[in-house]
Amino acid sequence: MSLRTRLMLLSGLWILLIVVFFNWFIYYYILKKTTDNEVRQLWNKAQIILRDTEIYHPANWNPGQLQEYLEPDSLIRIISPDGAVRTQVSTSEELSAHPAIYRTQYHTVVRNELGLLILFIQVPIVGKSNVQIGLLELGKGLNVIAAFMELLVAGLTMTTGSVLLFSPLVGFFYTKALIRPIRQLLETMRTIRSKGDFILLSSQFTAKKDELGELGRTFNEMIVRLQENDRRQKHFVADASHELKTPLTVIESYTSLLRRWGGRDPAIRQEALNAIHSETVRLKGLIDALLRLAEVERHAETELHPVRIAELIRSTAEQMRRAFGRNIIVRIDAEETECSGDEARLKQLLIILLDNAIKYSQEDVIVECGEEERCVVIRVIDRGMGIPSGELPLLFERFYRVDKARSRGTGGSGLGLAIAKQIVELHQGLIRLDSEEGKGTTATVKLPKSSLRAFQ
Repeated sequence: MSLRTRLMLLSGLWILLIVVFFNWFIYYYILKKTTDNEVRQLWNKAQIILRDTEIYHPANWNPGQLQEYLEPDSLIRIISPDGAVRTQVSTSEELSAHPAIYRTQYHTVVRNELGLLILFIQVPIVGKSNVQIGLLELGKGLNVIAAFMELLVAGLTMTTGSVLLFSPLVGFFYTKALIRPIRQLLETMRTIRSKGDFILLSSQFTAKKDELGELGRTFNEMIVRLQENDRRQKHFVADASHELKTPLTVIESYTSLLRRWGGRDPAIRQEALNAIHSETVRLKGLIDALLRLAEVERHAETELHPVRIAELIRSTAEQMRRAFGRNIIVRIDAEETECSGDEARLKQLLIILLDNAIKYSQEDVIVECGEEERCVVIRVIDRGMGIPSGELPLLFERFYRVDKARSRGTGGSGLGLAIAKQIVELHQGLIRLDSEEGKGTTATVKLPKSSLRAFQ
């Protein structure tokens, strides 16, 4: 059974139940109100009758005494303690046929006998010394009310029938309007699955200010992200293939050269071995960078802890100073500064930034660490060749290099800053590059303090 059919049946059933409930409520509410009004009238009449002092003398009980209180379709009688009817006046045979029952307390009853709605009240007649000497009973036929209730039942029945007749039609248009955007979403998803294209929902779908509109906007946002990820993946595969192909081509060429001429010419053999070794080292570095990038992306969620960033900067700078034999100046504003992060990944971030600064400058590298209101700020400054301003927005793209020939000479793969950006985003921080050609580059990283969960 389709969703549309289920919605139609469910909405029709709920409408029917609601209508039946309210019809029942209206019927019994009106019946009770009208009956209560008749009961009050009978009680008032009983009080008027009991004001007559002759009623308290059983010897004076006679029909004439009660006749003046008689109305059409009513009954008045007095029942003695032995259960006998001492006197009675009536304008209805149905009421007269009602059995007399002697009671010692006030009593009210409404009955439906043979299609006739009748009402009886009984009031004790208390004589001297608070002794009950009889029972006054008043009855009335509620023919007018019964006729009105029959008319009401007929009207409510017609209303229920009309609801049953029109609810499927209303449910059809209601479910059609509800299902239409869901069908549009389903068709779009099927088209994406069959053709592999990234298709967005129309603005007619997403412009709605309800849950379906929110669903459409979320779907479009997801498609945009998938499209961007697909673009990046294709770009990544193409760049990785190109980067891997170059050293493999060089290795293949020099291997062929060795096979042909290496055995005869020692110079050629040495040149080929040096080239193969160089390209193998570069290939290994590229694969290591790819593995690091994949590792960062695979652990997109990690547990963050307070990190003494000053100590981490000093120890990392000392390691890089020994490895490259370059002077690295460290300036720390607050020794007790802590940020929220993963110490191993933050060290990897510092190594990437320091490695870039050392490769592309010949002067001292400066590392600064300070505090702002909500974050820890780290700056890595070099006085190297700098980067053209037009290239800065592209530097965090994978395999992007400002000067490919120069990067080959320094061993760069174009993945370092992409990994750095992934690490910073993993820590919910920000990274920015500022550079001027011929003057140097500054890499600025802002990380949330250990007391904050995210940097806004």
